[in-house]
Amino acid sequence: MALRRSIVFATSLFAPLTGLAREAEAAGFDRVWTTEFPDRDALVRATVIGLATERIGVATGIAYSFTRHPLALAAAALDVHEAIGGRFTLGLGTATAAMRSRWYGLDDGRAIGRLADAVALIRAAWVADGRFRHEGEFFRGRVEGLDLAPRAAALPPLPILGSGLNAAMLRGAARCCDGLGLHPLAAAPLYAERTVAPILAARGNGFPAAMWVITQIDEDGEAARGRARRALAFFFSTPGYETAAEGEPWADAPERIRRRFTETRADWDAVSAEVPDEMVDAMTLAGTPDEVRARLPAVESRLADLGIDELVFQTGADLDEPTFVANCRQIIACCHP
Repeated sequence: MALRRSIVFATSLFAPLTGLAREAEAAGFDRVWTTEFPDRDALVRATVIGLATERIGVATGIAYSFTRHPLALAAAALDVHEAIGGRFTLGLGTATAAMRSRWYGLDDGRAIGRLADAVALIRAAWVADGRFRHEGEFFRGRVEGLDLAPRAAALPPLPILGSGLNAAMLRGAARCCDGLGLHPLAAAPLYAERTVAPILAARGNGFPAAMWVITQIDEDGEAARGRARRALAFFFSTPGYETAAEGEPWADAPERIRRRFTETRADWDAVSAEVPDEMVDAMTLAGTPDEVRARLPAVESRLADLGIDELVFQTGADLDEPTFVANCRQIIACCHP
């Protein structure tokens, strides 16, 4: 089964994105995803990319569900959807508890319930036809005269996808959202089989699920693998993410990665040295163009068997502009539908 193929611009760079999105559109990719971090906004990027393209879908992969009040998020998402001609998908995520606390001063640990309440409020706002009222566990509000329903009805449905990695978050997002966007570490073979597949199966056939896969392509295959190793080191340095490695032959690698991260104060060359080749092979698409082309059908087949319907090629967040652009263009050239 051929999956839909997309690309996520996981970068703080801005200037190259519109040109790359147009190249992805011309190559037939299903959609482009934008990311959020304290130094970038996913919805603004999605709007700019959508206005620079004509047909390709545009999604946030992800926007934080907790940095805007859901009523403001509902209005912003509908504005994006309308501005780019009904091609938008709102992907939401909660980040980790440490990120919420450290970056934004939010200490409430009930992320799943808060996400579900936010999604319910957003949907209620989109069908408001002169009166809006929401009384939820976390959010409440009343607006007389709110009339978003006619605008929303004039456009294609605006899907909301939930994102996450741990099983509880994925189950919660699957219950309240229209689909899932899966963290790159969810591509670990055993984790995907034991955790992701049952959640998707419980929702039944046709439930959308997009899997991010770290993708690094270079004529210098070792350079590409080194960048993939660095991306894995970054993700596994986060406490709690080690569950994705449970049962794998390299299950002890996350502990070594976190220890080296602490010891070296984030010397990523040293930290990435703790990522074994077997992990790179199992969880990423990395190598020369010919190597990635050769591996892609097997990766796609494995994901399809799990219930995934979209493969999202993820670029690295810490690449300089020439390397980022070159990698995106290699993805577009090697992995187009």
